[in-house]
Amino acid sequence: MGLIPQRWPERTGPAPDPPPWPHVGPEGPPLLVLIDRRDPDVRALRPPLGDLLDPGERQRLGRLRGEGDGERFLLGRGALRLFLGSWLGCDPAGLVLGSGPHGKPELLTAPPAAPRFNVSHSGDLILLGFHPRRPVGVDVEQRRPVPEWEGIARRCLPPGEREAIGRLPEPRREQAFLAAWCRLEAQLKARGQGLFGPPPAPGEPAPVVWPLVLPEGYVGAAALA
Repeated sequence: MGLIPQRWPERTGPAPDPPPWPHVGPEGPPLLVLIDRRDPDVRALRPPLGDLLDPGERQRLGRLRGEGDGERFLLGRGALRLFLGSWLGCDPAGLVLGSGPHGKPELLTAPPAAPRFNVSHSGDLILLGFHPRRPVGVDVEQRRPVPEWEGIARRCLPPGEREAIGRLPEPRREQAFLAAWCRLEAQLKARGQGLFGPPPAPGEPAPVVWPLVLPEGYVGAAALA
């Protein structure tokens, strides 16, 4: 059964409450937060969330030229800062955020109790995942035609998964590929690895993966390493 992300914000106002701290055990699923930039309440939050970005993030924001790229980055990074600052009892704008070797965002000055987190966005959705102890990965994709899916699947997906997609009726294959791609990306992000990184070490447990229940037109997955 798929996980249903929590929509944010839940109420209107200039300073909506962040989600509650992810009080889950080590085997529990991550806290998932979904932001839809079509929501008028979300659009009203762009200025205050933008004020939380540091100078480097503002420069990165200014370089983003693609359709919606800047808004997705602003909302995702601003919300991430707001949530972490609230949970850790510190100034959200003062958090020092960086990126791992494969671009996964990380808190560079994290206290021991800081949650692990990940961010993904596509189309109008921004998805954030948090866990108090375990590395987390999330991925969301807007449903769309993927005519080149077979070539990508040959390079990236396990043979059994490729074959299962190929046995489906042709109209369902591209969307099944997108779902498989989200599961793959979520696992890689949870492990902090790139697409062509080294294989798992012998005996290393595979990440736990969940499909997500998302608005019409989107597919996604979350994983814990």
